[in-house]
Amino acid sequence: MLKYATILLLMTAATASAQQLSMSDKLALRDNCKQDIQKLCADIKPGGGQLMACVQEKKAQLSQECAATLADLRAKAARN
Repeated sequence: MLKYATILLLMTAATASAQQLSMSDKLALRDNCKQDIQKLCADIKPGGGQLMACVQEKKAQLSQECAATLADLRAKAARN
């Protein structure tokens, strides 16, 4: 099982820099995407962008909540 901190760091790298994410953004990411990543990418070891590649590859299978959270964070990053 992937640890929360690893998941959060890898997800923030793909959405926005860690400095740009508020605590509420980080909590939303954790709450809305953790299960998706554990379910869809459980066999992927963190590092080298492999986890984010897996998420991208399986984006059609992400829960609505996770997909919406990622889209929101990408939009926030684009505005900054």
